[in-house]
Amino acid sequence: MADEAVVGQTQQTPGIPGTVPAQPQPTESSQTMPATATSSQAPTQAPAASSAPQGGGQKKFFEYVSLDKDGKRVKGSMSAYTKEEVVQSVVSRGLSIISIDEVSGLFSLERLKEINIGGVPLDEKVIFMKQIAIMINAGLSVTRALEVLSFQAQNPRFKAVLKESYKLVSGGVSLSDAFGKFPDAFDSIAVSLIRAGEQSGNLDKIFRKLATEYQNRKQLQGKIQGALAYPAVITTLMVGVVIFLMLFVVPQLQQAFEEFGAELPLITKIVIGLSNILIHYWYIVIVLIVSIVVAFRYFISTPQGDRLWQKMWITIPVFGPLNVKIQTANFARILYLLISSGVPILQGLDLTEAAMTNIWFKDEVADMREQVKRGIPIAQPLMQSANFPLILGYMVNVGQETGKLDEVLKKVSKYYDIEIKAASKALSTILEPILLIVMGVVVGGIVVAVYLPMFQLTQQIQ
Repeated sequence: MADEAVVGQTQQTPGIPGTVPAQPQPTESSQTMPATATSSQAPTQAPAASSAPQGGGQKKFFEYVSLDKDGKRVKGSMSAYTKEEVVQSVVSRGLSIISIDEVSGLFSLERLKEINIGGVPLDEKVIFMKQIAIMINAGLSVTRALEVLSFQAQNPRFKAVLKESYKLVSGGVSLSDAFGKFPDAFDSIAVSLIRAGEQSGNLDKIFRKLATEYQNRKQLQGKIQGALAYPAVITTLMVGVVIFLMLFVVPQLQQAFEEFGAELPLITKIVIGLSNILIHYWYIVIVLIVSIVVAFRYFISTPQGDRLWQKMWITIPVFGPLNVKIQTANFARILYLLISSGVPILQGLDLTEAAMTNIWFKDEVADMREQVKRGIPIAQPLMQSANFPLILGYMVNVGQETGKLDEVLKKVSKYYDIEIKAASKALSTILEPILLIVMGVVVGGIVVAVYLPMFQLTQQIQ
């Protein structure tokens, strides 16, 4: 509340976006600082601002958020005795204060809480979009809705984003521009749709569409994760069993074989050799694995390596068809969302290109946009595409001829969502027996290698 008290004393100054805080009651050497203070005025304020308060005291560490003359958000920090001192220092540089927060040291608990690995959860975004749509539809102002929802947010990072957005909107910044300053929480598609909603006056409808979009993304992630969950468990179990056998079972049997002086088969020698490497040269194994991972990551970080890697994922059996359907569904759903919200087709294609996760499909959409710029119907490059299914081009062509492109894209996205669900189930069904066979061969091979010499010894004794 103390922060809001300082920031709340504001006055509008023409030519400077946002609000400019009024100065505290003047003392013997202080005076009101105008928002457009020049560098020549700043030194006259410095003695009053930098002098320690009566009775002594320690300097505190403050963080502030401000706007420059172009409306850009500027963050900073400084040590000072009071918040008024921070206000004078920031305003003297031609900035407009949005907020000032006292920080207990460089590494505060609140700042650590805002560290969010993996971004804002989709569930959190869905709840926010639904709630703000209801509030706006009920007649609440955007600022009031943001204020309420910022207290209800569960994710620390998202809570901080909503609080900052509330301060920006309260200072005169549009909602889309405020959200655009936090790309980790609101992507370019969401920002463009919100901007279109602000211009058309249908902001509540836009938020409902975004809620549906985030729900679809969440469901798609769930389908893919569900399809890969069982194979991942089987693979982990297989690796665990192999490591256990190689580290604990094989060494004990190796001692028994050496005591009997038996001639070991080739497969047993190989297994014992691998076991000795894991036991005595484990550090070399770790270095080798890390080196392979680092080399692979470097390879796919290069343009050529990235293209080869992503090409593999849309062409290999089993996974390839599923990835093509995912990219097609994303294209149709996002373009429908943008067009139906009033976003121009060229801007819609530009945003759709940015949203595509496979570089080969990004290139297709980029080429599509260039052809549409030249007046070519969007259906033509789709029908000539080497990656998009041919049916998509024919469906889009029908939509353009009937003037219902957005409706056709919506139906196409729903169709491919059903296809993805079926393909995910088929993927799990195909991978399960394959992994079980691989696990049986690997584990069975180790067991045969271990027990084959025992059978030979038994025959020799008989």
